[in-house]
Amino acid sequence: MKREVWLALAILAVALVLRLAFLAGWPLWLDESWSRWMAERDWAGLSEAAARYDTHPPFYYALLKLWLGVAGAAPLSLRLPSFAAGVAMVPLAWLAAREVRLPHWLAAALVAVSPALVIASRQARPYALFAFAFALALWAALRLLRAPDRRIWLIYGLALEAALWLHSLGALFAAALAGSLLLGFALNRTVRAQFLPFLIVHLLAGLAWLPAFLTLLEQRRVWTHTWLRFSAAAVPDGLAHGLAAPGAGAILVFLLAALGLGALLRDRERRPAGILFLATALGPALATILLSAVSTPIFLPRTLVPSVLPLLLLAAAGAASLKQPLLECIAAMASLIVLATASALTIASPPEERWYALSHWLDTHVRPGDEVWLMPNELSLPLGYARGGAPLGVPVEQLPAPFPAPDHPGPRYSGTLAVPGMTEADAGRAVADAAARHVRGLWVITRFSGLFDPEDSLRRRLGPDRRRLRDTSFAPLVIEYYALAPAPTPLPG
Repeated sequence: MKREVWLALAILAVALVLRLAFLAGWPLWLDESWSRWMAERDWAGLSEAAARYDTHPPFYYALLKLWLGVAGAAPLSLRLPSFAAGVAMVPLAWLAAREVRLPHWLAAALVAVSPALVIASRQARPYALFAFAFALALWAALRLLRAPDRRIWLIYGLALEAALWLHSLGALFAAALAGSLLLGFALNRTVRAQFLPFLIVHLLAGLAWLPAFLTLLEQRRVWTHTWLRFSAAAVPDGLAHGLAAPGAGAILVFLLAALGLGALLRDRERRPAGILFLATALGPALATILLSAVSTPIFLPRTLVPSVLPLLLLAAAGAASLKQPLLECIAAMASLIVLATASALTIASPPEERWYALSHWLDTHVRPGDEVWLMPNELSLPLGYARGGAPLGVPVEQLPAPFPAPDHPGPRYSGTLAVPGMTEADAGRAVADAAARHVRGLWVITRFSGLFDPEDSLRRRLGPDRRRLRDTSFAPLVIEYYALAPAPTPLPG
């Protein structure tokens, strides 16, 4: 027992290090800035903003708002709820594996080093809490298959409801879990005894989720017009990043998962659990791919985070199915090394967007008479948060209209009413206004400008002959300087 405690503590220590290393020093990137902006609204404003501008239900932002009242809005504080949920998944994986007599230490260790779960745990976004809520519902489902109990039904229902309210596609995961749980009851020949509580819990969960579903339907007219494009060729890479690891390392995890599925399906007693893992690992992924192909393209890696646990439980079962201790050890160590290496490379990489460095760069380059233009307009959020309220010293304009801009005419390439795209009329108006204000030079900061200004209207209006600088060292952020004065002075630095 003492050895097992030390092993559990070692696994938790690894999970803590991977999720906490360098975390305080990373600036908020664009999506995280949205989280802070949402959480800083008053309660009425948060509800309105979530309904108008965001595809996710407001539950995560409400939790974050409560947390900010206690811990403040520093980047580390904002990320701590995700960090806590990510770490809590490690003992949850341990418990879930024990329910099915799997090597629980391996399941917990795989969760501790999983790149997808590590990334989710390091961001002020709903994905880590979404994964934890679903993992709790999955554990409760395993307990219900083994020993139904009213308290476990309550835990299952609350966890499932939380998952529904934490992500716009939570219903895909809830459907996969509910369907496979009912099938498990049928295989255990307990469906008659459990059908009534099953029906009541899911009916109540559906009714409580109805407001979020109606909001999602209302937003559909906007987020179906998104910059994302479905590509069948990109699906394998998306599945690898979302469920296992980037590159060839995913093959090993998927192979072990296939072996584990076969072993569980051959075991009559554990067959319901195998079906549960299969349905929740691949069901939402297949539904998401289908939805992307026929309706709205969806970014796979972030969406599939809750499916990581059932896949890794299958991988742990696969290692155990090899029977020979040496082969089992080799398979376990190889999978851990693959996942841990991918996670280590992730946290050793630069931040998603280097707003601290870019802010300092602007301080050393902008001069009186200049202006800074941001496109799309939402870039004002991470730049403002990176500066901590300190003024830049020159006017900062948000293109084509100040954030948020729900009433501004024009396309919505990012799928939100808050962020309009640039049109020829917008570009002409912006350049004419700059000339009327006698602006000497423009520092234009863009992020994926080809998406928000597909006709390149702003650059054409400014004139390629006026461009004096193009810096891509902060990619995906790009800085361009345009000299509007008749005789521009040399750039500093």
